[in-house]
Amino acid sequence: MKTEQAKQLIQHYLDGTASAKEVHLVDSFVEQQLLENTWTADEAQKAAFGEKLKARIDAQRLNGENNRQNQVRPKTITRRLWILAASAAVLALCVIGGLFVIENNTEDRSERYANDVAPGGNRAILTLADGHKIDLSDSKTGELAITNGLNVKKAADGLLVFSVIDQGEEEEGRNNTITTPSGGQYQVNLPDGTLVWLNAETKFSFPGHFNGKNRRVELDGEAYFEVSKDKNHPFIVKSKKQEVEVLGTHFNINSYENSLATQTTLLEGSVKVKGTGGEKVIAPGEQSVLHGNTIEVNTVDPAFAIDWKNGEFRFKNEPLPSIMQKLSRWYGVQFVMNIRSEQTPSFSGSVSRFDNISEVLKMLEETGNIKFYINGKVITVK
Repeated sequence: MKTEQAKQLIQHYLDGTASAKEVHLVDSFVEQQLLENTWTADEAQKAAFGEKLKARIDAQRLNGENNRQNQVRPKTITRRLWILAASAAVLALCVIGGLFVIENNTEDRSERYANDVAPGGNRAILTLADGHKIDLSDSKTGELAITNGLNVKKAADGLLVFSVIDQGEEEEGRNNTITTPSGGQYQVNLPDGTLVWLNAETKFSFPGHFNGKNRRVELDGEAYFEVSKDKNHPFIVKSKKQEVEVLGTHFNINSYENSLATQTTLLEGSVKVKGTGGEKVIAPGEQSVLHGNTIEVNTVDPAFAIDWKNGEFRFKNEPLPSIMQKLSRWYGVQFVMNIRSEQTPSFSGSVSRFDNISEVLKMLEETGNIKFYINGKVITVK
């Protein structure tokens, strides 16, 4: 890409006339530079670029709020990143050097990405307490079962709804279980009104009746909870080596069996995280990380913890192995690394979770010195 072409691309981006491909090209590069705080410019250039960028971001934020409910891809640059841009003194011409690399990296993609992989979707298996199994991927909308005093329905939007029709005692230990496969996700409305979003490769178990002092469920994988408030009956999530206790709040738990740590991220209310080595109470915007028997609490941006629930992949200086693990779960693929561990890069950026995997790989290639080769369900990294 020639310098004049790059300047023209930047101008199209700022005045709103850029194509979707051009926007994606600039967005991916700009977001990484802002997150890494590596841009410089003089005050006049900063002001000119910053004002134009702010106007564009404000319009995107308005559209993003409307699109998010339909899981349409939000734009990658947010107001927070614009503030970073202003403070870091952004210069449009700084993009140009990076665009030379980006453009050259697209030349052989048509061959390397010929075997594209589609994203996952609403897929899960429901195993009722009586042992009956229902494939939720193929089930029709409407009533699925009446069992153990429960009415199980699938709503038009795919939500699985459990309603109590008989408050009779339920045998202890007989739980219902929802299992999402690789490339699957699902949303369930529990009998107490709690909403749960399940990520790929997740197993979630819960009773049909919360008749005891506590509302206790079990999780292996990742889930986002919006717990129905009930001060007399705490909601407890048991996962790998920890329990999270709440009365009514919004939080995310990442507790896959093969993960090195269990992460609990709070968006609203407060939760108590208990491990074998102690317990911590965390506040909104905080994340507890359980390593072995130690619980560490950090301040985080919760948007990165619930990106999957909002239909995105969002990365902030995230190591490539961690990213590949997420992509493997959602797209059902296997990655083969042909680079040394000390050469493994980290990435920042975002892309829709409902694009084909090639769109995610393009974003990674455009923000790092790396190439991907798709061969069926195996992706080689060089």
